[in-house]
Amino acid sequence: MIKIKGAGVIERKKDAKGKIKSNVWLITHYLGERDEKGRYKRAPRKTVHGTKADARKALEEYRLELEGKSPIEAKGISFAEYARRFHELREGTMGSPLSYRSERLDIERIEKLFPRIELQELTPAKIRDTYAKARRDKIMSENALHKAHVKARQILQVATIDEIIMRNPFELVSFPRPKSAERKSLSVEEAARFFSALEGSDLTGSIIALYLLIRTGMRRGEVLGLTWEYVDLKNNSLFVAKQYASDKKLRPPKSKKSQRWLSYSQDMADLLCRWKQQQAELFGFLGIEQTEKTPVVNNDLGDFIDPDNFSRWFRNWSADNDFGRFTKDIKEFEQGGKIYHRGKGYEGLTIHELRHTQVTLLIAHQTDLRTVQDRMGHSQPSLTLGTYAHAVGANDIAAAETIDNILRNK
Repeated sequence: MIKIKGAGVIERKKDAKGKIKSNVWLITHYLGERDEKGRYKRAPRKTVHGTKADARKALEEYRLELEGKSPIEAKGISFAEYARRFHELREGTMGSPLSYRSERLDIERIEKLFPRIELQELTPAKIRDTYAKARRDKIMSENALHKAHVKARQILQVATIDEIIMRNPFELVSFPRPKSAERKSLSVEEAARFFSALEGSDLTGSIIALYLLIRTGMRRGEVLGLTWEYVDLKNNSLFVAKQYASDKKLRPPKSKKSQRWLSYSQDMADLLCRWKQQQAELFGFLGIEQTEKTPVVNNDLGDFIDPDNFSRWFRNWSADNDFGRFTKDIKEFEQGGKIYHRGKGYEGLTIHELRHTQVTLLIAHQTDLRTVQDRMGHSQPSLTLGTYAHAVGANDIAAAETIDNILRNK
């Protein structure tokens, strides 16, 4: 089976004089293998006559042909089955494996809402009745229901293009996006107390992770995927090049815009130097070599920390320092003269709220919005290590010092 790279290419066809031909298209796919120059090979181009929608349909059929898969035959099957097959055929085409996993959750919601109804029997009235029943029986949250609706609309848009159905019934059902819950963040006083709790903790990989989270606004996966080769201890900056997220694979962050340089304060630089030395001594004791590929935040074996294990540790640490609590199956024990609690049903501070705290505190202290967005990786152009000679902007450096002053409640 041929492996396909990306979503394919559609181009307008030109005549011998370079003039664009009306309603004539060239389609092709990049293959998952490279030529002698390191470029991805392309499948032979095909000519398609018709509208661009016809070209998109032909492109999808060409992909299935190259992969040795059969197009979806939708007559007589349920909508849930059609949705499952739609999802299966998209494996390896969505860029991020997390995106594919997220889509799987939407498919499961669709299966739960429409377990038996045939694809061609779907009507706007049946869809509205299904949503009303889901709300009445509290089958899922309004946000989850909306996500299922958006994915169902996308799936049946493809079915419409493929002329399996005449119209998309989900397009005729109004479902405004639910109002987002207000994001939480620590206040100035809470952030200072959080920072104080950090300084009172023994220095470990997980504690270093919290320092980086609160001081830089990095995502959990970005912090856990940081290696020493991307930390410049002389110039107080680091480069976000990789992430180690819930799929437990070291890979580029969620987008090219997330690859960015970040400044940190001199105090953080001193802390990282101390931690690197401490980590090297620990590795020497364990018989492990510390290299540039070593994660800054390591587990007991010197490898990357499992994101789920880190989140579990974070909940326990937050509960121990009065930033959260457990509500179910609570067990109490004493250690070192201090009472600890463990259990289920955690409520309180989350890891992502540390990222949001960075944003709200910087904006509240008059850091310009563009600098904040760049630090968060929302709009900064993609950078590479080759461009490191370019100095990080003065505002970004000031932002690093600002967040430290806020955390120290100065």
